[in-house]
Amino acid sequence: MASFAQSLTSVTPLLLADRFEPALPDSPGYLRSTAPELVHESSSLATGDAPFDAGEQGPNLAPGEARKYARTIQPNQQAQTLTAKDKMVFSVANLVRPTAPAGWLFSAGWTHLTDGTPHYGTDSAGFGERLGAAALKQSSQSVLIFGVFASVFHEDPRYYVMGNNQPFKKRLIYAASRVLLTKTDTGSESVNWAQISGIAGSTALTQLYYPDRDTGWERTVRSFGTSFLTGAASNEAREFFADAIRMIRRKK
Repeated sequence: MASFAQSLTSVTPLLLADRFEPALPDSPGYLRSTAPELVHESSSLATGDAPFDAGEQGPNLAPGEARKYARTIQPNQQAQTLTAKDKMVFSVANLVRPTAPAGWLFSAGWTHLTDGTPHYGTDSAGFGERLGAAALKQSSQSVLIFGVFASVFHEDPRYYVMGNNQPFKKRLIYAASRVLLTKTDTGSESVNWAQISGIAGSTALTQLYYPDRDTGWERTVRSFGTSFLTGAASNEAREFFADAIRMIRRKK
């Protein structure tokens, strides 16, 4: 644990520097890192820096090039290639983004209000345990999906926005499908083995810290399915969030 903490400390400054920058290279807007340089646009929404990963163009980036550890890539952005080592750093970067603790709080708050899984009770101590469990589950998912299994199966862990030049229904289906489908590092389409394996692994780990009533085969399978629904909902938000912000700005 000491060595892991030391490693995390060494990479945290880099990750925090990228935490405000904008899981997959299969949209029409996907561009390999060897593609020609794109024209840079100054607007944060135009460059795809949605609220999830908002950030400015770095001094060492070519015009239109996304930051290396950006979680979301917009149609007009050029993505950099990720090595196996990069993917491990990416998985840790995902844990220090501002949206990570917000996700833990939402998950803990919702299950606390509904007295759902994991059943730690509805008092303040129960909420604290739920918050810890949510952080542990989502953190293990990030490391397993984006780091370990994305490297093992040679898959790209980033989400590539299809963009509003495509029909709404097509984008809706595309975003939801990314939890099951992806492309490999070479660009060929594949089953999203990293996502499937990572969710399975993190769900299995809950058997170590969930209450007894929330463990066992039936509960584990249910939790496994819920994680896919949550992942699909997250992809939908990433696909349409920038559009929603633009619509709100127009109304103002």
